[in-house]
Amino acid sequence: MTDIAHVSQSRNLWLKFALPSILGAVVFLAPIPNGASFTIPFGILIDWVNDNFGTLVSALLIAVTVISAAATIAFSVFRLGPQSGFLAETFRVSPAWLVLRTLGAAFCLLYFTGTGPAFVTADSTGGTVVGFLMKNLLALFFFAAIALPLLTDYGFMEFVGAFMSRIFKRLFRLPGRAAIDGLASWLGAAPVGVMLTVQQYDMGVYNRREAATVATTFSIVSVPFCYVIAKVVGLQDIFFSYYASVVFIGFVCALILPRIPPLSRLPETFAHGRASEETDVILPGETAFQAGIRMGLARADAAPGPTGFLKNGVRNLIGIWFGLVPATLAVAMIALILAEYTPLFTWLSMPFVPVLEWFNVAEAQAAAPALVIGFADMYLPALIGAEIASQETRFLIAILSVSQLIYMSEVGALLLRANLGLNLGHLAMLFVIRTIIATPIAIFLAKVVIF
Repeated sequence: MTDIAHVSQSRNLWLKFALPSILGAVVFLAPIPNGASFTIPFGILIDWVNDNFGTLVSALLIAVTVISAAATIAFSVFRLGPQSGFLAETFRVSPAWLVLRTLGAAFCLLYFTGTGPAFVTADSTGGTVVGFLMKNLLALFFFAAIALPLLTDYGFMEFVGAFMSRIFKRLFRLPGRAAIDGLASWLGAAPVGVMLTVQQYDMGVYNRREAATVATTFSIVSVPFCYVIAKVVGLQDIFFSYYASVVFIGFVCALILPRIPPLSRLPETFAHGRASEETDVILPGETAFQAGIRMGLARADAAPGPTGFLKNGVRNLIGIWFGLVPATLAVAMIALILAEYTPLFTWLSMPFVPVLEWFNVAEAQAAAPALVIGFADMYLPALIGAEIASQETRFLIAILSVSQLIYMSEVGALLLRANLGLNLGHLAMLFVIRTIIATPIAIFLAKVVIF
């Protein structure tokens, strides 16, 4: 009986590892024919929701932003509600987040009711952010919150990470464990990768230089977010070519950045005076496949069952919808208003215009602001570039939206709060270096390979 129970338990564990991982890989990574090109099932789901339930999504967006603002004011200003727990973590925030969520609700109401000033209700501002981007993000966050754990929580990430661990050691001067952290970002979300990296630093797995390198080099925008960027600039029909270009440029940046300042000059000290506790991903006598299976099964064993999966998905969805959506809306609106109605980003981008013209980039004057505005938020370059006629130029902007990686609305703020020795100057320098590396490669790919 004991042997039978052991076999049954082992079979159940293998199923718990394999089924969610395969389903997640299909949803987010499987190519699906779409006319003359390909897309992914995740993108089809988003398009289906927006095409068939547009009015419902608009009403839901209003409800999310208004409820978020009201609850944040109640928790943060009037100190109502529980003092700890999930709701407190979501709605008891700093004054800056309080202002952003309130502004997000105000912008949303002013746009949908048509009572706001022209700089809010115009197609180039409110129509782009509220009427298009945020509606897409609302659907994206819903499916991502539910489905992304299939990739990140049931062993797929560990299995693939085992095969990449030796590459990370040899090419990127990083412990093999960093491969799994990198996949947590690429397949999940950049903030997840940053938080995971900080935890590993606190545990002594990384020293300060290694942790800062992982957090600033591999915390790239995830697959579903890349799809939305591609859709914003009208490149969803070549999504796989676009994403392959993103991966290639990310690889090149990862080769260069750890070997030059500011990352190369960070001290190789460990948190709290700890000694290194690094253990190799692949144990002595193991193959990469065996290590991947071992870690994948261990991860699946610790993962929740169906009820816990749904519960965690709902919690993630609430946290993202009510915590992130209104603030993202506010930041994007403010930046687009500044871009449309002030010369601020035109002035800041002036040094880039002759560079783009030298590379024969079409509509260089219109594209240049996209090279600098991404430091505020990753969606902004795509929003600025959406109206540009040249497909090659929109491709460049979509690449930069993702490849610049350091954006202050989320990842940058997390990096500054973490004790990794990074300051605002470091982040600005990394943003500029990534832009310098990514721009000529993206232009070459657009002109010679993609189109």
